[in-house]
Amino acid sequence: MNARISHSASGSLLQALSVQCRVIGALILRELHTRYGRENVGYLWLFAEPMLLATVIGLMHKGAGHTAYGADIKPLPFAVIGYTTYILFRGIVNRSEGSFEGNASLLYHRMVTVLDVTMARCLLEFAACFLTMAVMMGFLVATGLADPPARPLVVLAAWGLMFWYSTGQALLITAISYENRTVGRLVHPYSYFMAGLSGAFFQMEWLPHPFRDWLGWLPITSIFEMVRYGQFQSAKLQYCYTEYLIGACLLLTWIGMVALTNMRNRIHLS
Repeated sequence: MNARISHSASGSLLQALSVQCRVIGALILRELHTRYGRENVGYLWLFAEPMLLATVIGLMHKGAGHTAYGADIKPLPFAVIGYTTYILFRGIVNRSEGSFEGNASLLYHRMVTVLDVTMARCLLEFAACFLTMAVMMGFLVATGLADPPARPLVVLAAWGLMFWYSTGQALLITAISYENRTVGRLVHPYSYFMAGLSGAFFQMEWLPHPFRDWLGWLPITSIFEMVRYGQFQSAKLQYCYTEYLIGACLLLTWIGMVALTNMRNRIHLS
């Protein structure tokens, strides 16, 4: 009897999960159509925009005449892997500001939740930025300008953690910016300010004490240390604080979920 109840519960859970996956998939398609339409380059602009920006940043580092940063750490792949990882953070955080204003009517559909709308945007940004990183690094490797990833699973883990960290912030920003436009206007300056502090363009070991210790409190610096450790053989994990990073992601996700729940309770559909 207990086994039958347990089997039924697991079946219901899988069915509910399947429904929510289909809902999020439909929301992603809706977001694609709303954001890019079907004219000109259309959906291709989703990948072309971050790819153009990453190309410019990479060429700037290449043209600056920097020498190698380590035994196998060349300036061009160093800039590309750092910037493409950063634009994942920037894209998810910036897109979360005011993201629910144009989508509140979707809540008329019983199966659509606030979390679905936010997750659809985050997953769309992840897909675009990851494809950008894969294409650009693949091109550099194919042309001999970069070596293949030394530890590819670590690169994937770093991207997974960046998605988690950025999504945790997106949940919180979505909830706060829905009712407070002043806070919403600070999101874009915040993301650009973080470009200089995140570790996207420097290694922690380059920094003098005590600035290195101060920046170590920012969880995002550990992500960039991890992604470089995965890409370059000579990179080190000396200043990557994984337990602290995961704790920060858990805390951000919990606070974001609570904030979204409170926001949903204050939305009245007429």
